[in-house]
Amino acid sequence: MSRARQAFDALEKGLAGLAERRPRLALASAAAAGHLRNRLSRRWPSPQQVRTLFPGLDERAAERVAWSIGGIEARNRILIDRIRMAGNGPVAPLIRTRESFSALRPPLILGFFHTGAMQALSAAIERLPGPVLALRQGLLHPPRPPVRIESTEGDGQRRAAAFQSALDHLGAGGFVVVALDVVPGPGLRVPCLGRTIELARGPFAMARLTGTPLLPLAARWRGGEVEIETGDPLAAPPAAAPEAWESALAAAAAHWLERYLLGSPAEVGLSLLRAFLRTGIEG
Repeated sequence: MSRARQAFDALEKGLAGLAERRPRLALASAAAAGHLRNRLSRRWPSPQQVRTLFPGLDERAAERVAWSIGGIEARNRILIDRIRMAGNGPVAPLIRTRESFSALRPPLILGFFHTGAMQALSAAIERLPGPVLALRQGLLHPPRPPVRIESTEGDGQRRAAAFQSALDHLGAGGFVVVALDVVPGPGLRVPCLGRTIELARGPFAMARLTGTPLLPLAARWRGGEVEIETGDPLAAPPAAAPEAWESALAAAAAHWLERYLLGSPAEVGLSLLRAFLRTGIEG
């Protein structure tokens, strides 16, 4: 391990401790450190990798996006550590929601991608006006009402049980929050950013079987706070066959993600960036 890497790792460890007392200062400092770390290393992501996904960026713009991604990832590591240690309590004051979020009413499916400050969504969904079932792999912290968490880890039988729980929850008039780009079972390949991305079939099947609207959900850093953004309900042709309808809804979700990332390329998380770079060019 290089001395520079050791120094940055030690700095992040110190900032994780500072986050207990001064979360905004620690998160802002982590962003600056991550920005500098990426600028010096030019690795994950490199400016070249950024331009591969966003060819419309010139070299300088790609550098700035790469540095910003490094800052977001560093800030997210501090955020995840804080949630794991203390739950959502310390994170909740950092969350800023819009009127559109406060106006959401169940039954409703909220689908998110691994972008921006994604882990902060666990604190945001506690503000939803109704019972919430969050489907996720693993557990960072015990949930607080009105949120209940159902794990999607395990075999097909376990995933089927989680899917049925989600259907029942929607039928009872609740919110379901689920990642669209985590594919534990069958997936749907759709175009996005000139490439293809595989999305989980489950959320789109839920929407079809229950007639429940599906809205995109995202969290992004704004200074020392996290802003929550929701999209409009996704639409698919009403007369399409079941599989075609689900594929069309998945394509609409990917189109929303494309517009979101073209507007703010630095919001693409490293896991999602890697997924894009592993796929071939569309067509």
